[in-house]
Formats: sequence, C-alpha cells, structure tokens
Amino acid sequence: MADYQQRPADIIFVIDNSESMTEEIESVQKNINQNFASIIAASGIDYRVIMLSKHGSATLEQSVCIEAPLGSGPCTPVPLAPNSNAPHFYQFDYEIGSLDSLCLVLDTLKGGKQPRNQPLPNGWSEWLRPDSLKVFVEITDDGADCATTSLGENNIELYDLADDDPENENVEGGAASAEKFDTALTQLAPEHFGTQAARNYMFFSFVGIKENMPVTTPWPPEEPPTWEQCRPGSVDPGTTYQTLSVMTGALRYPINQYDTYDAVFEAIAGSVISGSKLSCEVTVPEAPAGHALDLPTMKLKYTPSDGGAALTLDKVDSPEACSDRAFYIENELIKLCPDTCAFARQDNSAKLEVIYACSAEPD
Repeated sequence: MADYQQRPADIIFVIDNSESMTEEIESVQKNINQNFASIIAASGIDYRVIMLSKHGSATLEQSVCIEAPLGSGPCTPVPLAPNSNAPHFYQFDYEIGSLDSLCLVLDTLKGGKQPRNQPLPNGWSEWLRPDSLKVFVEITDDGADCATTSLGENNIELYDLADDDPENENVEGGAASAEKFDTALTQLAPEHFGTQAARNYMFFSFVGIKENMPVTTPWPPEEPPTWEQCRPGSVDPGTTYQTLSVMTGALRYPINQYDTYDAVFEAIAGSVISGSKLSCEVTVPEAPAGHALDLPTMKLKYTPSDGGAALTLDKVDSPEACSDRAFYIENELIKLCPDTCAFARQDNSAKLEVIYACSAEPD
C-alpha cells in the first residue's frame, strides 16, 4: 500500500530592486510571515518560499531581508548573508531590475547567472521539488524590456512598454511576451513547470494595473489584462505579468496599494492552498524486491479528511472507459478519471492510498 496526499507548494517571489520600490518591499517584509507563510503552514501544506531578489536593507538599498520565523533570524541589523532557513525559506541573492525580472527568472533557473557570494551550479532549480505546485509572485512597478543570455539558440526578447502609449492602448506586447516566457519556461524545465498544454505553475502579479473596486479586491483571471494603469505609484501597467496571471488562473493586484498588501497576501495564500489540492496523477509505486505488482487487481482508497467513510476507486482499462469513482494507468502514472478528480479535489486534505497485491517474480 502507498499513500498520497496534497501536493507541496514551492512559492517563488520575484521582487524588483529598483529605487522606486522601497514602500512595496517594506510591505512584503511586513506581511510575508503573518499574512502568508503562517496561513499556508496552518493549512498543513508542505510549503517552501524561494526569494529571487537582492538581499539587504529595504530603506537604503531597495533590497529584501526576511526575518524569523520564515527566515532564520532577525533583520535588525541586516545580516551580511540572507536568512535562508531550510526547508521553508531560501533567498537567491541577485539584483532584479525594473524591466528584466522575467529574463532573470530564466537565466538564473539553471545556473546561467549566479547569486552573490553563494555558488549554485544548478541555479535556484536546486531548491525546487519535482512533485510540487510552482507559484510565482511577481512584484514590480514597471513592465518588461529584456533579453535572456543563457539559453543559447532559445534566447528570447520581451517587450511590452508601448502597450499603454496613446497610439496603442492595448496589451499586444504583453500577450506576445507572455507567450514567449511561457514557452521558454516550460521548455527549460518541464519537469517542474509542466507543458503549455498542462502547466504546473501559477503566476500572481503585483503590478501597475489600475485598482479594482474595492481596492483590496484583486483582479481575478476571468477579467482580461488591461493597459490601464494605477497612478501614482507605478511606471507601467505590466501587461506581460498580467497576461501570465490570466493564463495560469492567478490574481493581479495594483502595486501602489502597499498599505493593503495584508488582504491580498491572504488571498494569494488561499489560492496556493486551493491549487495544492490532492494530485490527480501519481506515480505507480515500486514493488518490493523480488516481486511484481498485480496491476489488474489494483484499487485506490480515498479517505476524506472529515472522518467520513472511505471510498474504493476501481481501475478501468483506458480514459475512454472512465466512470465515476474510477482511475486508469497510463505511462507509469495512476490517473484519476475526470469526474473522480473533480470530486477528490473538493477536499484539500483528503488521503489517497494505492492498494495492490504482489506476485513473486520468477527466478
């Protein structure tokens, strides 16, 4: 018997270190413990926060220091090195500019660019877990205008700064740049971020989008990206980031509302919890040494978290044979049928067990 429960979550904060970001960074530092990490921890999810941003003082350098309990210690005074705190918090100490965050996400992922004073040959991908949901939280007051340098023939250029020009007033640049980034990310690390047909990431954005009503309400993915900008407090509406949020079913929030980041951090934490629901695909377990799994007799046991009666799920031969309360095996993966998956994911803390018999392998 093998047990499977809700997926872990790897949450990647990408924070702009430009001179205009002091108040926003201070609000992130204020809220990341109380209104984000603590909420996710209380849900029981195995979470990890990865910070892509320069380490240092928010006031003096527009840099980021995360204190305990998420970080490993205090930030007064700011320590020389980041307060990385395995297994829940890691900081990739690299300066993020106004316009290049997405390119740096790609260039640093596999080690093409290295953090300050901390060699990571494989980049921040060393901190990602293969079975986790990946969640980006982008925080910037500008748009995208950059080019990657470490992807060889797959290098890309991103640009969306003209979307809000009076002669344009559209999101065409952001739409094209988001498509390029999504393609590059899923090609560079499909084992972590999935494919364009089946993405394994969400992309939340604090950008220069105009305020919703009320202002503490994030823009949902059902609302399209917009070139309309929040003023004062932003340089560009960030249509690339907005498009990525819509593409991945995530929220958007105006960067200039830093006094109300608490409510939005709570909303993002709730989205992470929902997104980390029980996986509908799990790897077929390995048989004990000298034995083989008897796949035709395999069953799944679904146990709700409220103490209700467990359900037995039966194996069918193919997706076409799917029915309620059933699963099938394809490419060494146990896959819940669509209706079964939808039902199982209603319970964020349910438990799924694989029940199987073994037969002795012939000598």
